[in-house]
Amino acid sequence: MVAFTTAARLHELWLPPLPEEIHLATAQPERPSTGMTRTHRPEFRPHRRTLSQADRTMVQGVPVMSLARTWIDLAPLLSLPDLVAAGDSVLRVGATTDALAGVVLCSRHLRGVRRAREALPLLDARSRSRPESHLRVAASAPDLPRFAVNVSIYRDEGGWLAEPDLSLKDAKLALEYQGEEHANVERMRRDITRSGDMRRNGWLTLGYGPAEVFGRPWQIAPELRALIRRRAPHLLRSRH
Repeated sequence: MVAFTTAARLHELWLPPLPEEIHLATAQPERPSTGMTRTHRPEFRPHRRTLSQADRTMVQGVPVMSLARTWIDLAPLLSLPDLVAAGDSVLRVGATTDALAGVVLCSRHLRGVRRAREALPLLDARSRSRPESHLRVAASAPDLPRFAVNVSIYRDEGGWLAEPDLSLKDAKLALEYQGEEHANVERMRRDITRSGDMRRNGWLTLGYGPAEVFGRPWQIAPELRALIRRRAPHLLRSRH
């Protein structure tokens, strides 16, 4: 059975660059893993797993670990932001938060389960890309309010205004991930027009690129905290 990062690729999950290895698991329902044999062919990375029937599925006729089981198996391999991004994509392609919570509960002895527990409440199926997911994690902290994900915002007098990647309505604060597609001239012009429309309606739009989201993500939450303190201090929670 296809497992781990190979299964994640078949499920088309959002992943960081990873070694191109083929992971296969000897997987028999309800049988202890120590009683199973596993392949010794050098081109494969072998594993042994005790699985329930819910842990198994088919993708294009190939037996593969289920979405939920694949996600929990990624937990020891990925950073928290990448695990959240993978989880967002899991939700987008059909798994439920309850299914992920169930596999976390049943995997309390597996490596990485603590990271999975930390990631679970951060997941959001409305995320549209891995960089957006990373930005949301960077904008998360115990004292910060949760930003809405890809939700339409409206003018005070009525009428659609924009749909930012992340938004905080009470502070009129919007966050946008600006990847290479934003360098397109037509896209750039639309971004400028939209930013002006939002500014005239009292919104502040912050753009973050790969250097900030992937290179210096720790700088984002303090910047947001300072802005929220000025624009809507009642939204900040105690850090104690």
